[in-house]
Amino acid sequence: MLMYLVLVLITNFGSMDIYKILLVDDSLQNLIVMESIFNNLEPNYQIFKISDSREVIDFAQRINPDLIISDWDMPHFCGINIIKKLKLNELTKDIPIIMVTGIMLSTEHLKTALDAGAIDYVRKPIEAVELIARTKAALLIATYYKKLIMQRSQELTESTLQLIKNQKYIVSFTKKLEKLNLLIDNNTEKAKKELFLLISELQKENNISSWVKFNLSFEKVHKNFSSNLLLKYPSLTPSDIKICSFIRLGMHSKEISSVMNQTTDSIKVSRYRLRKRMELEKGVNLENFLSKF
Repeated sequence: MLMYLVLVLITNFGSMDIYKILLVDDSLQNLIVMESIFNNLEPNYQIFKISDSREVIDFAQRINPDLIISDWDMPHFCGINIIKKLKLNELTKDIPIIMVTGIMLSTEHLKTALDAGAIDYVRKPIEAVELIARTKAALLIATYYKKLIMQRSQELTESTLQLIKNQKYIVSFTKKLEKLNLLIDNNTEKAKKELFLLISELQKENNISSWVKFNLSFEKVHKNFSSNLLLKYPSLTPSDIKICSFIRLGMHSKEISSVMNQTTDSIKVSRYRLRKRMELEKGVNLENFLSKF
């Protein structure tokens, strides 16, 4: 099982990635052994060592390691106390920690370490392959977690900006409706024209807003699709890009017509024009072709 884990990690986790690893142990010999393992098997990792557990928090704040590998039984602060202190600190709370011990070996001890916040657990005497495998697994999880946090932060920012834009538009549109209300009694015909213009404006704004939301989500999954498409076919219009995006998702003409508020025949004509602009031969599947971008 362990060898399988190692193979999976090697396949999905590049060995050339540079990470900062902080080793914590009151035994200098243990620190030397762990450092030697990393230097031999993962020489690209930056290794930092601390033998005094009282220095861990300050040192971790300064270097911001990607992973901490800490001994359990140490003077001053044991490994569990170090984890708790790290988790209470805003700057260090997200650093993954692997607990290492040659004494606390029971299932209850393992549960205690994990409950405190350790991401994994390594028993002494340390096996080189196991240490590397568990280190890579912890770094992989931490990397995905950081990416997820960044993505959520970006989505929150985008949503906030869109909310502000919508709020401004609502205020502006409300003022126009108030003016229209004054026109109704004085000039009915002009009021009708104003109402028609406002309806058209609202429909246009809704279409733009919906497209912006869709495009943001679409580009997260199919990165640089629009830019790659325009790079090869610079004559494509914004409407063409929209249709290409919908086709890329596997939507049919009837579905696209509903989303774009156009007739199905109009979408079919647009697809035909797309094929002509891209100089696609007869029989070439447009969806399969667009999946290359």
